[in-house]
Amino acid sequence: PTEGAIRTQLSSGRVSWDVVDAESSILQNLGKEGLVQPIDYNVVSKDKVLPGFAYEYGIADYMLSYVIAYDSERFGDKAPKTWADFWDVKTFPGKRTLYKWMNGMLEAALLADGVAPDKLYPLDVPRAMKKIEELKPHVLAFWGSGAETQQLLIEGEVSMGAIWNTRAQVITEDSEDRIKWTFDNALLGCSNWGVLKGNPAGTEAAMKFIAYAQDPQSQVELFKMFGNGPANPAAAALIPEDRKHLNCTDPANLPKQIMLSHEWYTDHYAATLEQYLTHISK
Repeated sequence: PTEGAIRTQLSSGRVSWDVVDAESSILQNLGKEGLVQPIDYNVVSKDKVLPGFAYEYGIADYMLSYVIAYDSERFGDKAPKTWADFWDVKTFPGKRTLYKWMNGMLEAALLADGVAPDKLYPLDVPRAMKKIEELKPHVLAFWGSGAETQQLLIEGEVSMGAIWNTRAQVITEDSEDRIKWTFDNALLGCSNWGVLKGNPAGTEAAMKFIAYAQDPQSQVELFKMFGNGPANPAAAALIPEDRKHLNCTDPANLPKQIMLSHEWYTDHYAATLEQYLTHISK
């Protein structure tokens, strides 16, 4: 459900989606235009989501991280640990892959350029673009799907990638632990439930569905199937002990990561994305 797809449904007058899973910034901006309904917090619980992830026009349904995945056979005991290492092609040679969209990539570039995590926002976009330009000769591909990252890393086309933690889990298993990754310095964000205006099931049913989806055990099942981090903090304790290290919202993993700013993306998403896409396509 991209912004364009949502707008097309609404402009056609034939809305077929009751609830969508979308970027927070998209939902907030569509909500300000009256195209997405505010979340009814008399039905949906703010207490069943990590602090800071309940918004006016959306609420986190699951969490995900952008992590550094790397080919351990190429680097031996000297594993990359930071975004500065990711940019360091002399110490860690080989091609790279970055996300086709800017989420997390601007932050990674600024961290690689020496910006402290607590000084990231507001993002210095020109500085980030300049840092990405520095790495571009070593970027084999800007990936657009998890399957693409899997192919690039498993087939050895790149030595390192900034990828989703959910896909990193699969790649590690499929490569028999050759491709490794951690949550150290990962960039943590979320996807969100949103309710379209004029949805066919109606507001009440849509809000009841979102409330139902907040059930911690259901979120654990989603984690088991796809690796999506539960948005409900109560789910962390229900995850099997041998899988907790794979959960981006586990209490032991949260402090290792850097939160993406919902507020910054809401205010700057469209204009900055256009700059980013133009920049990487040159």
